Amino acid sequence: MQTSSLPAYSSKRMSSNDKIEVPEVFRWALDVQPEWPCPDTINPGRDAAPQWATEHEANHALGFLPLEERERVLRFYHIRDAKLSLASQLLKHYAIVQTCSVPWPETTVSRDERHKPCYVPKHEADKQIEFNVSHHGTLVILAGSADNKFQIGVDVVQVDPCKDIPKVRREGWQSWVNTYEAVFSNQEVQDIVTWEPSEALDEDDMYKAKLRHFYAHWCLKEAYVKMTGEALMAPWLQDMEFRNVQVPRANSELSTMETNNDWGEICSDVEIWRDGKRLKHVKLELQAFRDDYMIGTAVSTLDASFLPYKLLDLRRDVYLAAEAG
Repeated sequence: MQTSSLPAYSSKRMSSNDKIEVPEVFRWALDVQPEWPCPDTINPGRDAAPQWATEHEANHALGFLPLEERERVLRFYHIRDAKLSLASQLLKHYAIVQTCSVPWPETTVSRDERHKPCYVPKHEADKQIEFNVSHHGTLVILAGSADNKFQIGVDVVQVDPCKDIPKVRREGWQSWVNTYEAVFSNQEVQDIVTWEPSEALDEDDMYKAKLRHFYAHWCLKEAYVKMTGEALMAPWLQDMEFRNVQVPRANSELSTMETNNDWGEICSDVEIWRDGKRLKHVKLELQAFRDDYMIGTAVSTLDASFLPYKLLDLRRDVYLAAEAG
């Protein structure tokens, strides 16, 4: 049976008289909804992205990318996908600038042997970075660390009841969940199918709650898989079981004392099991963002410290670094 292989990691420790160095994982979010608007005069289609790219704001942002990356962004059929791709590329370059102290023009984004995006410095002694990116809806997420001795995976999901509930009603809840059974273990499918909210709700709200629980499972598993560098078709997926999955409350469900602007509750008690054994070398966290997003973070060490998410300002943060050259 094929398994995912993760490098053994132990945090670098100093002498007994000094503090232990704890690697930090920084985490950023960028909402592209208000950025790079597309005029109503541009009709959807194969030529939409190239036309959108001539608009001042989009053209300005694309100018910070090398030619190959610009061309990749403009291959998308839908402008919304081109915007997400553009933001994803900008965040990768920004992370390299901030972490590795290299000028923007030298921040080459490569791919490793498993096709994960990475940065390969010119010299071995240069600063390193490990990072991972995800996007969904209008949100782009990047998690990274200056310590590249462990792996990072991140995933963001936007729960869209208006899209999913009509399908659930037509197919039935169990049948709809079974559509995704290749991703989950038999026990996970059973947990998702039988899970019920703790309070009595009308049918619409019940389905909304059950969908959030489903996507909590999905987001955690996707983050784990991305950490390993494999895809959701990895042959060991159904052998990997996530237990005690909790659904983080959205910021609107929290009291003013609990909430932090757009950021909701954090859940980190999930357990990972495989072949009857609990895996204890991975740190997982799931956090709600606004009312409809959840973000999963996975790292292949328990020693790492997750820094709070920061919602970036495109101009004040990313453009400023890019224009500094």
